[in-house]
Amino acid sequence: MALIFDLGRVIVSWDPVSIVSRVRGPQGAEELARRLFDHPDWLDVDRGTLSLHTMAQRAEARTRLSAADNLAILNAVPPSLVPDPAMVALLGELHARGERLIALSNMGHASIDYLEQHGNFWHFFSGKVVSARVRMMKPEPDIYRYLLVAHDLQAGECTFIDDSPANVAAAERIGMRGILFESEVQCRQALKEAGLL
Repeated sequence: MALIFDLGRVIVSWDPVSIVSRVRGPQGAEELARRLFDHPDWLDVDRGTLSLHTMAQRAEARTRLSAADNLAILNAVPPSLVPDPAMVALLGELHARGERLIALSNMGHASIDYLEQHGNFWHFFSGKVVSARVRMMKPEPDIYRYLLVAHDLQAGECTFIDDSPANVAAAERIGMRGILFESEVQCRQALKEAGLL
């Protein structure tokens, strides 16, 4: 059995508008965040096939900022990924029960490198699969299959927790139990109902 957790907006914060606001101020932050992050280039960063520097250069036209200004925003992403204390506590409870915990995240190199250095929750996890390191992304079926093979699991033994309906649906299609994450309270209740807490 294994509980597989997404990271962003589940274990750690992920708020692009807040990131832009901190770097550039609140005026126009929502639109700038959309232009910067709601773009295929950001997905390629998560896939590990595009550097932050190249993305910052490519984004000049759509953000109307210099590459340096774009890069300042992108460099602010890793330290913004702050663990949720309530979720860290929940991981601790699950770990103490003997549950096997694995992380499955769409995340670029800079973000996962930062989190590995500063995250206070990794000792609860027995493993992780990160998109940039395997060049695959949720909700593509191959990344779920890779996780199963890499960690010697059967899909039917796994419960997958993610804030994205598409990612949960993809996990369910290959045979995992899915929990769509909304909050720590809701997630805790869903795990209790599944007999996992």
